[in-house]
Amino acid sequence: MFGFLGFNASMGKRQKQEMVSSSGKRQKQEMVSSSGKSPTKNSKEIPVDVLIDIFSRLPLEAVARSRCVSKLWSSVLRHQDFTQLYLKDSSVKPRILFTFLDMGRRFFYSMPQDIDPDRDYSIPVSPYYQMHFPTGLGSPYGVSPSILGFICTQSRKPMICNPSTGEFISLPIATAKKHQTRTCFGYDPIGKIFKVLCVSDDYVCRVATLGKEKVSWRRVECSNPHQPLATTEICIGGIIYYLTKCMENVSPTGYTIVCFNVRSESYTFLGVDGFRIYRSALINYHGKLGILFQYRDVKNNNFGFELWVLEDADEAKWSKTVHILPYHWQHLVAEGNPNIVGMTIAGEIVLSDTFLLKPFYMYYFDTVKSDVLRMEIDFGTVAMKKKKPYYSRMIFPLINHVENVELMD
Repeated sequence: MFGFLGFNASMGKRQKQEMVSSSGKRQKQEMVSSSGKSPTKNSKEIPVDVLIDIFSRLPLEAVARSRCVSKLWSSVLRHQDFTQLYLKDSSVKPRILFTFLDMGRRFFYSMPQDIDPDRDYSIPVSPYYQMHFPTGLGSPYGVSPSILGFICTQSRKPMICNPSTGEFISLPIATAKKHQTRTCFGYDPIGKIFKVLCVSDDYVCRVATLGKEKVSWRRVECSNPHQPLATTEICIGGIIYYLTKCMENVSPTGYTIVCFNVRSESYTFLGVDGFRIYRSALINYHGKLGILFQYRDVKNNNFGFELWVLEDADEAKWSKTVHILPYHWQHLVAEGNPNIVGMTIAGEIVLSDTFLLKPFYMYYFDTVKSDVLRMEIDFGTVAMKKKKPYYSRMIFPLINHVENVELMD
């Protein structure tokens, strides 16, 4: 992944660990002492592949503690075989990541995303504390959607962090002048490279490639000057999508979806018309770009959500589906609250309150069963009670977050 997220592929200093041979037979572990003396046979050591399998079943806290047991265990837990296996296993158990500012520090909490049928959700759910930035490093802006467990803050000086390990790094300031900027986080699945895209209010586009010893910004050409809107973006298959209003209108409303190819660093634009920008969200719908926005039919008193899915980018063809909320839950749209977080693989539209107040609620709208589950989330003392909300108390829930134990060395 990142070059600065390096792992020790050598499995320790001059250690030949037991691995499975091409014939399927196990080889005994052979250890060479650091003094250079002759190797000693030790058949009592646990084979590395067995260790990897055991460690992959542990929770994050246990993995972190295991790194301190010995140099061998630390080496195994940094090895690509282990980090990739852990990431693969966690991908089928996605989490919701919450981030917000408190006293100048940005906090990260998470909880399982999938609904547990055996759990009583009339009792508040307490999320798991992941990490926080030191005082002064917390930008009041939001964060980009999680990619392979990594997060990027949206600011002139972006921060990259891994909530699973509690580590973070700060990138250089994107613009020399004090321009307002919008930051997007992307990943090239072919080259396995992360990049950060920054668009400033003077319409200059810059990109930084992560993984090099020194990260720097460089300008990229864009034929259509634009400024991203303060809405969500999404990276799907190496393409960053975000909403904008271009200087040169390519749709009747002027609203456009920008498509930035992370690998080639090139732009295309997709004109759209007929959907509500307010409280909308770009989503990954089974590998396709989707747009979720509020649906209002005041005449017939029907409120819900409309889903557009991009079926053909070249022809700009969209499939459209309307999901009407149950009658006793239609106030969720009629009153203009809450925000759309996204959509799970199971087809549940996830909603959340905007500000970190007590009580704080999330909602799961099951579009198949046409039912809504309300869930109270208890953040403890960091949530405000009976106080006027303001922008620095905004909370940003991110779905489909995965746990990644790769260290940012």
